[in-house]
Amino acid sequence: MSKRGKKGRGRSGAEGAAGGESHVRREPPIEGGPRRGFRAWYDANRSDIRFLVVFSACLIVYYLATLTPPVKDGFFPAYLKANAVASGAILRAVGQPVEVQGNSLVSAAGSSIQIERGCDAVEPSALFVAAVLASPVRLGSRLLAAALGTLVLMVLNLVRVISLFWVRVHYPSAFETMHLDVWQALFIILALVLWAAWASRAVRRSRSAVSDATS
Repeated sequence: MSKRGKKGRGRSGAEGAAGGESHVRREPPIEGGPRRGFRAWYDANRSDIRFLVVFSACLIVYYLATLTPPVKDGFFPAYLKANAVASGAILRAVGQPVEVQGNSLVSAAGSSIQIERGCDAVEPSALFVAAVLASPVRLGSRLLAAALGTLVLMVLNLVRVISLFWVRVHYPSAFETMHLDVWQALFIILALVLWAAWASRAVRRSRSAVSDATS
């Protein structure tokens, strides 16, 4: 009696197990997997994507603006001449005889340099401003940094023009090296370093403000 009961219970248990296995629900494949993967990637890289989009848009606007007649034929000639006038005034103030002719600086001995596009700090300033505007910082801080950074780069450009004029007068054989190999690369590096220093300080201040507000 007890053995038969055990067998019966064993058989019914086995059948129940088999029946349980036969009725296991199979979940349908999850739809939208690639979409969810892209969404997760976008959420993880949203700040970097925003930076690249805004930075690229700012540069596109700048380069398109340089092709318009008011900028190409109006702003740039006047700005280059203003650089020559300011550089000439500084050179004369330190005792260097120089004559300003349009956008050129001419020494008493006849040595001269001409300030052309690419020697005006406009493009490095545009790179700096684009990077600043694309940074995840308050708009007021970005606008102030863009204005002050551009002013700093313009002043540094006067240093470049004056140093190149001095090299042309005293060491003419080194002029091309200083002009093409040293100053052009150095100016791009200066713009990037200026942005990196500002961005690092601005991010620290932003995090500190958030920490103070939540504490």
